[in-house]
Amino acid sequence: ELHKIYLLENIRFDKDDIGMDIGANNGDFFLGFDQEIKYYGYEPSPKVFLDLKNNIKNQKVYNLALSNLQNREIDFYLSDKNADSSVLLINEYTKKIKVKTTTIDEEIKKIKKKVKLIKIEAEGFEAEILDGMRNYLNYVEYITIDCGFERGIKKESTIKECSNYLIKNNFKMIGFSTRRIVTLFKNLDT
Repeated sequence: ELHKIYLLENIRFDKDDIGMDIGANNGDFFLGFDQEIKYYGYEPSPKVFLDLKNNIKNQKVYNLALSNLQNREIDFYLSDKNADSSVLLINEYTKKIKVKTTTIDEEIKKIKKKVKLIKIEAEGFEAEILDGMRNYLNYVEYITIDCGFERGIKKESTIKECSNYLIKNNFKMIGFSTRRIVTLFKNLDT
């Protein structure tokens, strides 16, 4: 079901293709793959990360938040029950904690290979995560983003900011779903 939501029927995956799952939650996105991909999952919530680590074996999972800030500690508002935790202040949260950050650039630099797909679902923080991808844009073939109405207290969409950033950097929108306001972009340089 998640693969339909994120428009993955438009992508052909081969064995050992690399997928980055930003906002991995419990790892459901990875568990839906039939192909043997190399998975990199990022989940900032400590409790949810334990579930991710338990669900996903023999893959790379990290208890980190992605951002446009590298190696920082930032506030994170926990709302694990509804999978609504966010770096942005939200209406209902159970606790505010500090989480460590990294950037897409830093993670791709460590991977040292082309990335077939990046999936981003960050409760309204998607534009800042994309802003952390400047030097390795040509390493990414596809990006799928949940741009739904989840940004902060006002619950705004991030579709405008995310689309503008990617189009400016030579990505083309090749899919759109209104089920959760999800976009799929392809890099025109790959």
